[in-house]
Amino acid sequence: MFVRMAYWNCKKDSWGEDSELFESDAVPIMQGHSGFVRAMLLATPGEVQRIAFTVWRDKAAYLTFVASPDLERITQMFAHMYVEGDRPEPVEYEVRAQSDV
Repeated sequence: MFVRMAYWNCKKDSWGEDSELFESDAVPIMQGHSGFVRAMLLATPGEVQRIAFTVWRDKAAYLTFVASPDLERITQMFAHMYVEGDRPEPVEYEVRAQSDV
């Protein structure tokens, strides 16, 4: 498996709108890509930082998604919420071990 975590700052007044947009628009776009496993939007209440956590079957599936126009489409979808000059900064990880709960 392969994980992408993207960090950015959202305007404080976007609390609620961010999760609704993530669930209603961004996740369905990712679900259309082969190899997509899961997505979560993380935040601490009252804070501006957001983390989009996505899991992919393997690096090849992730790279196919990144090469598609859909990643930029999702990024632009949230642009009105970004703190000025801020865009998501991704960090990519290979899953080395895991535990199923």
